[in-house]
Amino acid sequence: MAEQWGKWVPVIEHLLWQVYYRVLSFVSFHGPLSEAYYAAEHLSDGKGGRVYWVILDRVFRWDDVEISPGISTKVWFFGGPKNTVMARRGWWAMYLLEVQVKRVASVLGGSV
Repeated sequence: MAEQWGKWVPVIEHLLWQVYYRVLSFVSFHGPLSEAYYAAEHLSDGKGGRVYWVILDRVFRWDDVEISPGISTKVWFFGGPKNTVMARRGWWAMYLLEVQVKRVASVLGGSV
């Protein structure tokens, strides 16, 4: 792999296990998000799923990535030119949603 993004393929491949099994489901590495995108696209040929930008050059998703036979998940990637963060879509989504609902309710004069 002569492409610059090729060096991130094994990094992302190994971090997929961590992002899936970690309690908080967040991991990061010191690599550009744009190169991580191409590495994830390359890995999706073997691990399945769909890689696409949510916000160009800021956030992308890898839906239905196979972690192990019969186990798949969605992984969010965000960052910038020097760092990439990977986050599994999981239990923390409910906590984020709950906080937003409480904020809206407090602005509207209600409570949850």
